[in-house]
Amino acid sequence: MNALAVALGGAFGSLLRWSLTLLLRRADAPLLTASAATLLANVAAAAFLGYLMARPPADARVQLALAAGVCGGFSTLSTFSWEALQWAKTGSWLLAFGYISATMLLSLGAAAAAYALANK
Repeated sequence: MNALAVALGGAFGSLLRWSLTLLLRRADAPLLTASAATLLANVAAAAFLGYLMARPPADARVQLALAAGVCGGFSTLSTFSWEALQWAKTGSWLLAFGYISATMLLSLGAAAAAYALANK
């Protein structure tokens, strides 16, 4: 049953992530809008996970579905890595460094802030 909870949560998180990319997509700047969607997804997932760790649901299976499933399916290290590499490949080193820095700092900050707010 735990595997099913993670699978269902992951399916929902993945569909949510894909929908976010479609919502933000612009044909004139595909890498920029894809990177913005990835950044937003990773920061939002970090914040949600921070909140979940501070205020876990009573049912452990729901916690598993939300944390490992939804957050895991919604956030994406692999896409983030690929997009940062694409910025670097095109010679946009400043954008690559900014994207990497923003993702790390904002995600850590969002997780910490959500955790702190949930504990108040």
